[in-house]
Amino acid sequence: MRDLLPAEAESQGRLLARLLGTFDLFGYLRVSLPVFEYASVLEQGLGSIEPTNLLRFVEPETGEVVALRPDVTPQVARLVSTRLADHPGPIRLCYRGSVVRRQRERARHDQQILQAGIELIGAAGLEADLQVIEVTATALRQAGLTAFTVDLGHGAIAQSLLSDVPAGLRAELLEALSLKDSVELARRATRGGIPAAAKQALLALVRLQGGLEVFASARASLEGTPAWPHVVELEALARAVDAARLAPQLVVDIGETRTVQYYTGPMFQVLAEGPGQAVASGGRYDALYARFGEARCAAGAAIHVDHLRWALGNQLQSPRHRILVVGGPDESDVTRILLTALREAGISAASVAPGQGGTLPLDYARAWGYSLVARPRGSGDKVACDLFAPGGQAISDRLTVAGTVEAARAPRG
Repeated sequence: MRDLLPAEAESQGRLLARLLGTFDLFGYLRVSLPVFEYASVLEQGLGSIEPTNLLRFVEPETGEVVALRPDVTPQVARLVSTRLADHPGPIRLCYRGSVVRRQRERARHDQQILQAGIELIGAAGLEADLQVIEVTATALRQAGLTAFTVDLGHGAIAQSLLSDVPAGLRAELLEALSLKDSVELARRATRGGIPAAAKQALLALVRLQGGLEVFASARASLEGTPAWPHVVELEALARAVDAARLAPQLVVDIGETRTVQYYTGPMFQVLAEGPGQAVASGGRYDALYARFGEARCAAGAAIHVDHLRWALGNQLQSPRHRILVVGGPDESDVTRILLTALREAGISAASVAPGQGGTLPLDYARAWGYSLVARPRGSGDKVACDLFAPGGQAISDRLTVAGTVEAARAPRG
């Protein structure tokens, strides 16, 4: 967990506005959910959770165990299954909020992750899965991300090959498969007594990764196995994503096992240069709502806002100017006239008196991220204003108040 300084908080706020604005354009209505949730709700939605993976507390008044949520989707399932149970489907909801997950790598044990996400409840099939990817990809593009890869997988492919395998051995095989370690996968399968045909199908999953051409190889290895219907479903989605040009680059990983206990159908992640981890992920999880008393098909996605900010880099610089007016609001009518005109035009403006805070105005402007410095002079109707860059370069001189406002309205850069 960490603080955000003004520039970071501002860019984060603008980024969230773009993401949520895109969700709204697709008809997703925003809900707000508490950062604390009953541990029983989280466990009901996510299955058994290791106690060390949740930050738990006892609610003083009721004695109930609550936790900082590691995922928003179980909360949405609770909300839909109770307060929205009578609403017709499909239900389209979106949210923004932080989750807290215990991280064991990089010596960072607790991590607060800001997400913006969507949930599509009560819609099944190719069109619904495609819509979730389309909304996510459009939101990323609206945020300014143009170069990214959509990586498609399926939560049921590997699981279908291991449906009769004991849980402990299944977990070991999935771990080796997630690492793409064919040697270790073969060793564990042999030790566990996996039949030769099933073993060969599992080993094929390690290498079935690439573009659309991978499905031809998959047919040779998986046709006739329990995994094949899921491969066919994944191929239909991949070709639809490609035809709709939703991804600058598309990758298919038929052996993907990321969070397969959560997803029951097609799943995806969006990768971009910079963060080294997915900027967004999602998929279909049709088994979740049955745990809350009413079976519903569902799919969703979440965008990792900090990873997206990292991938965007300098693209998130504010397009609007922030103006520092030198003179102080109580020094003269000229300063007040200029400040009022700028603010009425929707331009952020503040004032500083020369020497205020023990620093020079240009130093102050650089320290606090002002993009223009205005020095007004004159009186009454005769106001002239000089504009400077924070580095001291003169931009314009002897501007009227209206001229200063017009210059401040121009895009930065």
